[in-house]
Amino acid sequence: MKIISSFIVLILFFGSLHLLLSVGAEIPLKPDKNFPRWLTADSVRTDQTSGITFLKEDEGKKIFLLADDIGDLWRLSIARDTIFNLKKLVFSGAVQNYLAKFPKKDFEEIAYDKFTGDVFVSIEGNVPSIKEYVGIYQLKFSGNNFFADTIVSFKKIQIEPKKLFLKYIGNNIGYEGLAVSEKYLFLGLEGFEHKSIFSDSSMIFIVDKASKRIIKQLNTRNYKIQTICGLFCEGNNTLWGIDRNNAKIFRIKLNEKLDISELTYYDAKGIIPNYKDYNYGAALESITMDNNANLYLVDDPWKKVFIPSTATLENLDTLTRANFTQFTPIIYKYKVII
Repeated sequence: MKIISSFIVLILFFGSLHLLLSVGAEIPLKPDKNFPRWLTADSVRTDQTSGITFLKEDEGKKIFLLADDIGDLWRLSIARDTIFNLKKLVFSGAVQNYLAKFPKKDFEEIAYDKFTGDVFVSIEGNVPSIKEYVGIYQLKFSGNNFFADTIVSFKKIQIEPKKLFLKYIGNNIGYEGLAVSEKYLFLGLEGFEHKSIFSDSSMIFIVDKASKRIIKQLNTRNYKIQTICGLFCEGNNTLWGIDRNNAKIFRIKLNEKLDISELTYYDAKGIIPNYKDYNYGAALESITMDNNANLYLVDDPWKKVFIPSTATLENLDTLTRANFTQFTPIIYKYKVII
């Protein structure tokens, strides 16, 4: 997550800038009546959750993996849209030693490859060793079972050409979008920093899974996508993503040459749980889809901005105010109506 001193200017993307760039809610999405909800289970909660990926449905429960950008991984199960269970995953001693050298365990996106059973995490680079640690990492669970509670290996994927892979990254600027199809990895750059503005456009790299080589670059400048903070691949040629700066869900369809053939949007407003008439500036950071064509989004509340105004907080109940002031993440659910 890139936070710069002048970023407060981007509050405008929920105002005039948002209106200027809006192209309308073209994707047929229906907000689920039971969402949004706080990402908590009893007294257990996540912190700065920036990644979510769907694993499977098991005995009526939807099972997900979550990544926090403070270096935690979780398993989330949801039953009947209302019963949450959270289990923090454990790192083996070897993994703890491996991650100890990172300037920051800056986990961003997490992706499950249903074709191979692999799980990948995108980690951003931070000073003083930005380019050394930024990258895509493959996780290994104890017993090669993603229902195990212990991560026993982090392995960095060597994506070539390395110079191109590292070309646009910076301090706290990396690949916040990460999606997997049968043949490809899709890497979405958070955006480009230009002086006091972050950001006016982004980049998607398409990586061949077999060779781990970048075979296509898609610049979003002409498509009014300013940031990519989450990606999910539906089928082989449809990408769902989050443009945090414009508060939009976008859907990209690719042709056989992996060029963009269609782009549509949906205005993803930040809604306060149990207060659906109240909006706030949600920092939406990740997206995934379950086995029933439902989209799930998670916001990553920043600890300086992006909570409701004092006037709004005063109109909320004590627990809701506490959740906001303690920066508790929120999860959203939408049904894709096609």
